[in-house]
Amino acid sequence: MKARVLIVDDNSAGRYLLESILKGFGLEVVAAENGREALEKARSHPPDLIVADILMPVMDGYTLCREWKADAALKHIPFVFYTATYTEARDEAFALDLGADSFIVKPQEPEALMDILRQVLAKSQETAPAAPAKPCGEEMEFFRQYNTILFHKLEKKMEDLEIANENLNALNERYRLFFDHATDVIYTIGADLKITSVSPSMERILGYKPREFIGRSVVDLGRVVLREDMEKAIADIKAILAGNTIPTAVYRFIASDGKIKYGEVSGSPIMHDGMVKGIISVARDITARKLAEEQLRKSERMYRDLYDFLPIPVYEMDFEGNITAANRAIYDAFGGTEDDLRKGFNAWQLLPPEDVARAVENIQRLLKGEPLPSTEYNIKRLDGKAFPAIIISSLIFRDGKPAGLRGAVIDITERRRYEKQLQSMLDNLQKAVATTIQVMASAVEARDPYTAGHQLRVAELAQAIAREMGLPQEKIDGIRMAGSIHDIGKLSVPAEILSKPTKLNEIEFSLVREHSRKGYEMLRTVDSTWPLAEVVFQHHERMDGSGYPRHLRGEEIIIEARIIAVADVVESMSSHRPYRPSLGIEAALEEIEAHRGILYDAPAVAACLKLFREKKFQFKGIELYGASLQK
Repeated sequence: MKARVLIVDDNSAGRYLLESILKGFGLEVVAAENGREALEKARSHPPDLIVADILMPVMDGYTLCREWKADAALKHIPFVFYTATYTEARDEAFALDLGADSFIVKPQEPEALMDILRQVLAKSQETAPAAPAKPCGEEMEFFRQYNTILFHKLEKKMEDLEIANENLNALNERYRLFFDHATDVIYTIGADLKITSVSPSMERILGYKPREFIGRSVVDLGRVVLREDMEKAIADIKAILAGNTIPTAVYRFIASDGKIKYGEVSGSPIMHDGMVKGIISVARDITARKLAEEQLRKSERMYRDLYDFLPIPVYEMDFEGNITAANRAIYDAFGGTEDDLRKGFNAWQLLPPEDVARAVENIQRLLKGEPLPSTEYNIKRLDGKAFPAIIISSLIFRDGKPAGLRGAVIDITERRRYEKQLQSMLDNLQKAVATTIQVMASAVEARDPYTAGHQLRVAELAQAIAREMGLPQEKIDGIRMAGSIHDIGKLSVPAEILSKPTKLNEIEFSLVREHSRKGYEMLRTVDSTWPLAEVVFQHHERMDGSGYPRHLRGEEIIIEARIIAVADVVESMSSHRPYRPSLGIEAALEEIEAHRGILYDAPAVAACLKLFREKKFQFKGIELYGASLQK
């Protein structure tokens, strides 16, 4: 059977703690708040043990112990003092002298406390003689000692109360200062829903004086809280009064000037003796934040509208190729729907393997901070059809770190079609020009049969030199074309001079030298992507300025003319002329080698020498845009 313990303490927290400890060790517990209540409970149902505090209202612990030991029905029940008011050794002696079985000073570890109580209970079970009645003198001595000790206890209690009062005053002052200078609105509401206090910040934030609200019910605040929010606000207040926890709420308030302000409100219950007596709430003005959020939402909607109605497909993706966002145009481009994006839309599935590798390489370049030009890819639609497109990409950053890519897809199908048409037109035009030039070259050779094929062989060698030098194909084509007509100006030279078998005199030579200028005049009005007229004009200029007709030097001579000058000398010296036999290819190569960098362009000479001496170049005739040009 469980031992029954009566505990007596006016402090509810201490009483509850002791009750919890004893119950935890399997004891049955009865509680009382003072000595009188304890006597009443003990006489109606005697316990096995009583544990009492000393200082209590109505009847203190010492008086309770004296009454307990004087009661024939109770005096055999062990009496234990459990107190924190112990100050001197005589307190314990006085308590034991009253008949107490033990005097325990708080705090105690639960196990240590139980050991003491078990010993007291065990000892009480042994038969003991009844205590003899005290003589009258001893009775008087008891009251004297009792009054002395009680005086000391009360004196200590008064000191503690005075210190507690000072602490409370200081706490109240801190609370008042905080309340008066709070930046947020602080207010309290009683259990009857009436407002009991409002901080002065109410006037600064909403323009109302606190006295306009104190004593009024929250139900009457319809002019301050927006009607749509009032019902929820009252429901939240009632929920807190009922002991429920609610999250922070946002209400709209009407300021004294009629403007709407947003308040973020949190509330906590005011507790007393375990009961909710009211609410203390804090309302923070978040109007600026709400307006900023609304502006952000508007901006996001505007951005989304612009984003969605762009005619060019725009997307966002992570580094694994998963499309995370896209505008409407992308669905038209790829033949998909928004459902495809939600199910999982991976960019790598839309590219051939070689383009995936290129895309990954470009991402790595972006991550390294390298500039990335727009890149062309062959993109597959979801239905399997492909189209050429240029993709422009940039990195997306979140929290300062790369988080993905944002890009635009530009379909260049139409551009490719126009380019093909343009290229076809250009090819036809170039063929027409080539045919015209061939006719012009034939006309020159018809007037000078001894130099038949000279221009075409120069064009062939000049083209090979340009290729050996690593020039762009566009320049190589221009050099080939210019070489084919570089002597077109000879149409203005009398045929008898051109075919004269003996050495020309000064006047005849001056007429021949004019062919560069005459050729320029013939070609300067020709609309061409190549500088044909200028090449013809400069092909007899020399690097040291000793050439003709303008005595240009060095970089003043365009590269096309410098290359043709080398080819012209080599072909001329290695070919037969009416006034002399062929000097041979070796003599021609020795000429350009000896005057490399002086008369002739050094890189062009080097390329020419390499062609003949290492690559065994031979004149074979060339094909000019489909027209075969033979020696």
